[in-house]
Amino acid sequence: MNAPISLNPIFLRHNKYDECVTNILLSQEDADSWAAKFRMISGRPLDEANPILDTDLSLGNVRARIAVVQRPLSPHGLSYAVRRHRDYPWTLPLFIKNKMLNSFAAGLLSFLIDGSRTMLVAGTRSSGKTSLLGSLMLEIKPKYRMILIEDTPELPNDYFRKLGYDILAMKVRSSLLENSNEVSAEDGIRTSLRLGDSSLIVGEIRSNEAKALYEAMRVGALANVVAGTVHGSSPYSVFDRIVNDLNVPITSFKATDLILVANPVKTPDGLHSVKRVVQLAEVRKHWTKDPLEEGGFIDLLTYNVETDQLEPSQDLINGDSEIIKDIAAGVKGWSGNWDAIYDNIVLRGKTKQYLVDQSVKLGRNDILEARFCNIVNNIFHEISDEVTREMGVPDSKKVYPLWVKRVDEEIKKFKG
Repeated sequence: MNAPISLNPIFLRHNKYDECVTNILLSQEDADSWAAKFRMISGRPLDEANPILDTDLSLGNVRARIAVVQRPLSPHGLSYAVRRHRDYPWTLPLFIKNKMLNSFAAGLLSFLIDGSRTMLVAGTRSSGKTSLLGSLMLEIKPKYRMILIEDTPELPNDYFRKLGYDILAMKVRSSLLENSNEVSAEDGIRTSLRLGDSSLIVGEIRSNEAKALYEAMRVGALANVVAGTVHGSSPYSVFDRIVNDLNVPITSFKATDLILVANPVKTPDGLHSVKRVVQLAEVRKHWTKDPLEEGGFIDLLTYNVETDQLEPSQDLINGDSEIIKDIAAGVKGWSGNWDAIYDNIVLRGKTKQYLVDQSVKLGRNDILEARFCNIVNNIFHEISDEVTREMGVPDSKKVYPLWVKRVDEEIKKFKG
């Protein structure tokens, strides 16, 4: 909604229909009334000294992020941008169905999250970073505590709580505000280290909190998942932003294990774009100054524009991943056994693909949603644990048919 509001129709960008034109005009009175309400809801200022307001709006299951701009930044008065979130969290099977990634990539991400790695989800604006981060949170076992830190709530913490997750959401001061009664993101992250053993999820790395986040990665949370989103179109642009723009020391940046990149990809006609995960890179630890020149980034997955698919790199296929080897070193039966490790990655991908296939076959979109995915993820861990006690490793030939049998029973009972 562009200023002057009473002279400009609402512009709408739709997930399915792209750019839409409307004939809806707001009155100036409506615009002023909304501004007053958003000030009250957020507890944040909106005036000439603070002409930008970021907040969120929740109405039942409907959630949206609201950005308001006023004079003097917007000379013609109030302007609004409303980004409506999906009613429920995205899941890896949903992303497979929408071709954001494929089943192998989903299996690898599930494996890495289960291995308690530090991961940054990078991308340009509207690339799906936050949605992707939410889907990865579902791969964390519900019994493990999560601390979620955001300046404007976008991740559906209330829904995770309803699924049985042990989650504490912390709202911190926006980086756009210099003075506020809210706690800074930097202090919020440091506080999280005093709250006991937890996975740490940071909604978006924007400013000084980057140093505190890397402090958490290095000293306080290395036994748990640490993940967040950051603007950047490649692993090197993430390095450039964090080290050169946000002044995180190079030695601290190397606490990052993985960088997952999602970007819009243009369709052949040039008129549309589709969201895709385009790269998963591992951050090696041997380099000293420039990871690009010194081979500090090793691709595990790369996007093939011709096939519209993510493909494993030769380094991954050959077992040349220090991060995956490090995960395996702590698991009985996996240390030095690349075949067993790769088997587990493929197994996890097969379970995600099975849900997608059954959804199409049965016309059941509900089994791709977070509530059912949470159920079948728990079943996967239960069966894997049982098979590991029996065979020493969670062999896919034993785990997969047992999992399919249980999941088929759950599908019959499940009412989305």
